[in-house]
Amino acid sequence: MKMRSLIFGIIYFCATVWLRAGMVSLEPDEIMQLRALIATNTAAAKQYAPLQRAAERALADQPDPIERVITEGRLDSDPQKIRTMESVNDMDKIAALGWAWAVTGDNCYAVKAREFILAWARVNHSDGNAINETRFEPLIVAYDLLRGTFPVDDRPTVDDWLRQKAKTLWRDHRGLKNNWYSHRLKIVGLIGWTIGDKELIADAVNGFHQHIGSNLQPDGASIDFYERDALHYHVYDLEPLLTLARVAARNGEDFFDYAGTNGATLGAGVAFVVPFADGRKTHMEFVKSKVPFDRKRAASGQGEYAAHLWNPKSAINLFSEAAWFRPEYGKWC
Repeated sequence: MKMRSLIFGIIYFCATVWLRAGMVSLEPDEIMQLRALIATNTAAAKQYAPLQRAAERALADQPDPIERVITEGRLDSDPQKIRTMESVNDMDKIAALGWAWAVTGDNCYAVKAREFILAWARVNHSDGNAINETRFEPLIVAYDLLRGTFPVDDRPTVDDWLRQKAKTLWRDHRGLKNNWYSHRLKIVGLIGWTIGDKELIADAVNGFHQHIGSNLQPDGASIDFYERDALHYHVYDLEPLLTLARVAARNGEDFFDYAGTNGATLGAGVAFVVPFADGRKTHMEFVKSKVPFDRKRAASGQGEYAAHLWNPKSAINLFSEAAWFRPEYGKWC
């Protein structure tokens, strides 16, 4: 989560100064702009510094891929989840290496990131679970940054792995009206635009158009908010849609203001959080959750799923992404 905040901090800072976001990451001319910005702007350099340090540490590490990512529906004490969480630390390392290459141009970061990405492509397989697969977002974005640096013989290995991952996700029919589908759309769309697969892109675009009206109410409230009685899950539902919306916008698709058949929009979903963020409203999380696993996690000692007052700081990533569309959300970052 800390690495994700750092990355969105850089994206938000650059967007509000003068840099546009790329198709999935950054386009070549934008990479040059990013390098110049961080070289000349003290605030941007300070925002980037933790990523640089993380990339330096990652240069000494070895990839730790696993065949299946297993987190959804598992308690923190579950051995398979513990093993997964150790392994997916690679995602933060890959992200740091990718951004370090983008900023410095030093090929050592690209070489190491390619080593990590290829290791995962050769070992990992999707089980179709969107909550497990959403953890690959940092790898996909880094691959988008670095794809042009991959040797011709290696690029199909990663392309085919990601394509199969997206197709397996798309065939899975769990969670068609909640955060599961939001995360499925994000991964399928990011992969589609990264590798240029028109079928996957169409699936993501059409899926978003269908999803927005079935997932959100006209006032912006999500199904997850009502089922889980938690802004935590409302935010978790919207974040992947905002990530996808930024990519879609570069391709002429307006997801932020697109209205579903009931009039609901992604923008309204973000606005729904504002009164809770500015203190006009408060919310006790999970008090009336209809999902038994929430109670099971709370009983096991995972306090974030027990009844507690929602903390507005947990929406920083949400507002960072929304600020790309509406700069006024930057005050919440």
